[in-house]
Amino acid sequence: MISPLHKAHLFKFLSRCLAFPNEAFIPTLREAMEKIDDSRDELPDLVGSFEREETEPLQAEYTRLFLNGYPRTICPPYESVYLEQRMHGESTVAVAASYAEWEMSVEPGLIDHLATELEFLAFLASAESLKNEISADARKASDAFMQHHLSRWTPQFVADLKAGAKLDAYRMLGEVMERVLVEGCLEG
Repeated sequence: MISPLHKAHLFKFLSRCLAFPNEAFIPTLREAMEKIDDSRDELPDLVGSFEREETEPLQAEYTRLFLNGYPRTICPPYESVYLEQRMHGESTVAVAASYAEWEMSVEPGLIDHLATELEFLAFLASAESLKNEISADARKASDAFMQHHLSRWTPQFVADLKAGAKLDAYRMLGEVMERVLVEGCLEG
C-alpha cells in the first residue's frame, strides 16, 4: 500500500509535469522527483525524455495538447471540459466547494485544471500523513475527491494524452499518469 506522503509527492510531481515547459520546467521536475522514494525507473525515464527534447518543440506540443490545438485541443486538462464540454461548468463549482472545505482558494481559471486538482490531492495526502486529528478527515476528503472528480474524467484524459501525443515525453507522461491515477491511487 502506498503511504500518504509518497502519494503526496507523486501528485505534486504529476502536477509539475503539467506546467508549461519553460527554463524552470526540468529543474522543477527533478526537484519534485527527488522527493519520491520509488525503486522504479519510470520517473527518471520520464524526466530524461523531457530533457532530451528541445524547449521549442516541447512548448509547441504542450500548446497543441493542452491549450489550443487545431482543429481541436487534444486533451484540455480541465474537468469541466471533459464532463460538460465547456469551461467553468457545474463541476468547476463542485471542485471549488471541495477546496473551500479546506479553506483553499484558487485562481478562477485554474479551479478544475488537472494540475490544481493534483496539488489539492497532494495537500490532502500531506495532511493525512501527519497522523493527527485531521488525518482521517483528509483521507475521507481525498477519497471523496477522487471518486467525485478525478475518477470521472482522468481515464479519458489519460487515454487522449497517450493517443494524441507526438513527443515521447508526453506519451510517457500519459503512461505514468495511467499507472498512478487510473490503475493505482484511484482504484486503491
